[in-house]
Amino acid sequence: MFFLKKLKLSLLLTFGLLLSAMFGAAQSLPIVIDSQFDDWTAESAEFEDAAGDGPNIDLLRFAVANDENFLFLRLELANEVLLTENNSLTLYLDTDNNVLTGKALNGIGAELEINFGDRSGRFYYGNSSYTVSLSNVKFHHQPTLSSEVFEMAIGRNVNLIGNIPLFPGNTVRILFRDGTNDQMPNAGQTFSYQFDNTPTPPVELISLEKENPQHVRLLAWNVLSDGLDDPDRAIHFRRVIDVLDPDIITFNECWDMTAGQAATFMNVAIPLGNFQSWKAVKLDQGNITVSRYPILQSWNFFPGHRLTASLIDLPDAVFSKNLLVINGHLRCCSSGNYNRQLEADAFAAFILDAKTPGGLIDLPEGTPFVLSGDLNLVGWRQQLTTLLTGQIVNTGTFGQGGPLDWDDTDLQDIISRQTDQRMAYTWRNDGSSYPPSRIDYHICSNSVMEVEKAFTLQTEIMTAQRLSQYGLQQFDTRSASDHFPKVTDFSFSGLTAGTEVRENRAALKISPNPNAGVFSAMFEWQESGQTVFSICHPNGSVIRQWNEKRHAGPQTIDIDASYLPSGVYILKIKTGKQTEQVKFIKT
Repeated sequence: MFFLKKLKLSLLLTFGLLLSAMFGAAQSLPIVIDSQFDDWTAESAEFEDAAGDGPNIDLLRFAVANDENFLFLRLELANEVLLTENNSLTLYLDTDNNVLTGKALNGIGAELEINFGDRSGRFYYGNSSYTVSLSNVKFHHQPTLSSEVFEMAIGRNVNLIGNIPLFPGNTVRILFRDGTNDQMPNAGQTFSYQFDNTPTPPVELISLEKENPQHVRLLAWNVLSDGLDDPDRAIHFRRVIDVLDPDIITFNECWDMTAGQAATFMNVAIPLGNFQSWKAVKLDQGNITVSRYPILQSWNFFPGHRLTASLIDLPDAVFSKNLLVINGHLRCCSSGNYNRQLEADAFAAFILDAKTPGGLIDLPEGTPFVLSGDLNLVGWRQQLTTLLTGQIVNTGTFGQGGPLDWDDTDLQDIISRQTDQRMAYTWRNDGSSYPPSRIDYHICSNSVMEVEKAFTLQTEIMTAQRLSQYGLQQFDTRSASDHFPKVTDFSFSGLTAGTEVRENRAALKISPNPNAGVFSAMFEWQESGQTVFSICHPNGSVIRQWNEKRHAGPQTIDIDASYLPSGVYILKIKTGKQTEQVKFIKT
C-alpha cells in the first residue's frame, strides 16, 4: 500500500504542477512553404505569448496546421533573426503526447529537439538520445534570410533509428524556447495539437510547356562546379534543358568554361536550325548568359564580382523593345553578408544609371529588365530589400539609391513553387546541415513585364507518369546539380509589336533595312505636333537627336546616317507621351 501511495504521489507531482493545458483545434490546410503567409487562415490552431518577456529573442506566437505529409508551424518573433544561424532558438515536440517519455521539460516529454541556430537535432527514445539531422526529419522552412516570421514543415511519415515512427500517435505537444530565456508556452502551461486527417486538395501540378509561344522563357540554373562540362552530368542537363526549351539562360558556377563552350553545349541540347547558333557571353568569373536571340551589348558593372548585364535583341516582329538580363551570382554564405550588400547596392546603382541619361548605360524608357541567378540570400533581409526597392546601404560608394522600376515602385520577387509539391526551395543537399533553401531568384521590372508562368523543377518528386510524359528520369535534376532549374515565362504588356493598340499613330517602319545608312522612315500621326527624332546605340545612348513639327497624316522622312560605323542602331521618334522605335542595321 505504501508503494502504491508513493507511485500515485509521484504521478501527481509530474502532472499536478501544470496550471493549465491548451488544446489547438486541428485543421488540415494546404500550406505552401514559400515565404508567403496568406494560406495560414484563421482556422489554424494558434498560441499567443505575452510580449516583452524575452530579454534576448521575444517569442510572440505560433500557429499550427497539417496535411497528410507534414506538420506545419508558423513562428512569429518580436526580433528579426536568421533562423539557422547564431541563435539559441529551440523547438521541442512531444510526439507521443506522453510526459513520461522523452526529454522532460515544462510539463512535456519531448521526443524531438531541433536547435535552429546550429541546425542540429536530437531524438529521445527509451533511455537514450540520438543525433538527427534536419533532413532526417524532412525539415523545411522559409524565408531563408532573416525575418520576424517563419513558416516550417516537419515530416509526419518519418521513421528514425531504424523503424521508430517520429509521430506514433495523433497528438503532439509543442514548446518553443530561446535558451534559458523566453519560452512559449510559459512555465505552467502546455499546448497540444491533434492532427486533422481530413485530406487536403491534391497539389495543383504545373505543366512544363509555355502557355503562349510569344512568351519569353528565362531559366536560371547554378550548374555546380562546371557541371555542363562533366560528361556524367551533362546528359542530365541536356535532357532537362531540352524539355524546358528556354529562350535565355543564366548559368552560374561556370568557372572554367568559356562562352563558346556554353554556346556549343546549347547547340547540342537545343539545335536552332537554319545554321543558327546560340549566343553566349561571359564577362565575370563564373556567370555565362546564353540566348537564342542576339546579345547586343554586355556590361560587367561591378568588376571583381559576379554581375553581368546583357541587352538581348528580342525579335522586332513581335517585341518593340529589347530585354536587359542581369546574370547574378552573389557572394556565398552567412560570412558573405558584407560583400553581398555591396553587390546588391551595385545592382541598384546600375539600374538607376540605366534609367537616367549619362553614365555607363542608358536604356530606352520602359525597357524591361530582370535579375536572374543564384543570389545566395541566406543572410540579412536588407540585401533583398535593396534589390527590390533600391534602398542603398553604402551610399558613399553607390549613391543615395531610389525606386528601381520604371513607375518608381518596387521590383517583383518572383516566388516559384515547385511543379509537383507545395514547396518553393531551389537548393537542396541532404548531406549539408542547411535545410533546403530558396536562393535562386528572378527579380523583374513588373511595371513593363508580366509573369505568365513560374516554377521550379525537381524531377525527384515527380510521379513516374509525369516523368514519362516529359521524357525525364527521376534523378535528372539531382544528378545535374544541387540547385534546381528555375523558370519564368514573361509577356511584355504594351511592348508587343504584333498586338499593341496605338491610338495616335501606326507602327514605325523603315526601308530599306539593312541599309548603308540612307533610308526612309514611314509612320502616321493622328494629330499634328512637335516630334523628336533620335538615333541611338542599342544600349539607348543617343548619337544624334533633332526636332521637327509634323502634321497629322501619313509621314515619310528621309534620313542619312551614313556616318555611322557598321552595326545595329535604333531610330526613335517621340511626340507627347507616345514613343515609337525600330532597330536598323547599318552595313
